[in-house]
Amino acid sequence: MKKSSFNALLMVILTIITIAACNKKEKKEYVTNSPNQDTETLVAAVTPINSKLPTDVLKSCVVDATDFSSWFKSKSVSENGIVTPANSVTFTHQNNCDFYKWSEQMFLWMTSPIKEGDYNSGTVIETPAFYTVSPINLVNGTKERTLIPHASGKMISAVANLQKSDTEEGQATHDVLMAQKNDSILYYITMVNDVYAKFVLGAKMDQFSDTEFPTTQKKLDSIETFANNIGQPLKDPETLAIEIKTSWVDVTGLSDSNYITMDAIVPNYIKTDTKWTPNTKNPTRTAKLALVGIHIVGSTAGHPEMVWATFEHVNNAPNLSYTYLDNSKPTPKTKTVSADTGNDWLLNDDSASSTYNQSHMKYTDSDIVAYTKINPSQKITASNTKMTKPWGVADAGVPNPENASVAASNSQIISTNNSVLGQLSDGDMRKNYIFIGATWTNDGAPPTGKSYSVKDTLTASGVAIGTSQLANSTMETYAQNGSAYSKYGSCFSCHSKNDGLLPTDLSHVYKEIMAGIVKEKAIKNP
Repeated sequence: MKKSSFNALLMVILTIITIAACNKKEKKEYVTNSPNQDTETLVAAVTPINSKLPTDVLKSCVVDATDFSSWFKSKSVSENGIVTPANSVTFTHQNNCDFYKWSEQMFLWMTSPIKEGDYNSGTVIETPAFYTVSPINLVNGTKERTLIPHASGKMISAVANLQKSDTEEGQATHDVLMAQKNDSILYYITMVNDVYAKFVLGAKMDQFSDTEFPTTQKKLDSIETFANNIGQPLKDPETLAIEIKTSWVDVTGLSDSNYITMDAIVPNYIKTDTKWTPNTKNPTRTAKLALVGIHIVGSTAGHPEMVWATFEHVNNAPNLSYTYLDNSKPTPKTKTVSADTGNDWLLNDDSASSTYNQSHMKYTDSDIVAYTKINPSQKITASNTKMTKPWGVADAGVPNPENASVAASNSQIISTNNSVLGQLSDGDMRKNYIFIGATWTNDGAPPTGKSYSVKDTLTASGVAIGTSQLANSTMETYAQNGSAYSKYGSCFSCHSKNDGLLPTDLSHVYKEIMAGIVKEKAIKNP
């Protein structure tokens, strides 16, 4: 009996050792190019979460443990705990890292699970702190949008990149994207917070000017006074104005435990291999959606052009190769991460293929149709997606005034991710989402639409800095401009007009929201 127990124990130990050895091999191996070089090649792991975040990165942007705990409402880190928003009114910055911390805190706040009052499930973005922006309605030749308030028990509607909804609602190129894992098309929802909503309403009611998005306590006070006077006090006024665009996929076939989910109303289609048409008898259906991407855009002190940040699920798409700085002392080494491998990504089932980021379908006149320009026999199917600029900058050059190399810029973003995700509790849903980067202009100058570049002498204050070649695999899938630098590769290339700071110069939805407000109705029922 003792011998049998000993043999069983021995087998368990051998099994554990074998598994540990396999896991160790699965992770990362370093191959030195030359003993005299400071550059090493990092062989990426197949497991997406490992390949996304090297652990030996230079800690060039970290959130102090005390500060991180202070982000939580309870002042203590807890699994899926409620996070308070960053204070955009008192926001100060010494370097890029401060913008990245602001972005992270805002994401954790928006995706905090809410279990209080009438809200026993869902996240902050599903509460009255946010409004859904409707698709465009054409009224007497004028494009209008409405703000749809969120209420307990009321499901939010999503759209599948409908062209009539304008680029703010879906893919910037009017393409339709489908997941490889479950053949679900991606859905999009644009929202604004209550500060944004009361700002545009108050401007429409001639209560204050809207020459730029609010950035000061004085301007916020006027918005708060207006909101209180109409009986709709602001939930989190310190956030200032926020606009977000979210992307979702049907959760069927995915693991609920890996995604933030939401019950929503989605469009229903009659489907053929080459064309999907709206089902007029049953135009919508309910579905449980999984969050796969989010753009966060918010005004802060000194930055009326707004800070533009993006996050996405870690298993969305494989990265192309990139570099970063490691934590070697006294001199950090530049390491190269090989392109991600594996065929189990949400938006890619063949990462070894050289064909990627090619659209398979477009939205045309209310229909989804196969895109046959490249392939005449193309059917409505999922395409393969890759991240060509994994951390928001091109693979060569000087990305911004603070970082002298691409590797240094990438290291800041990776370090931020490691710091935040490493401090979240195991089991926290938000650990599955990674920060891709954030961009803004120097001193809040009116954006020119171009990205910072020493080579092209684009160093004036109006160029995009930070991670100025930012893209999300779910929303700029086919507009990533490859891996090379593009002076028009920033968010501001689409979100800037007239070299100005008017809300209509920056936002694709502001003008239509303003047009959709009827003064008489607003006075009677604000």
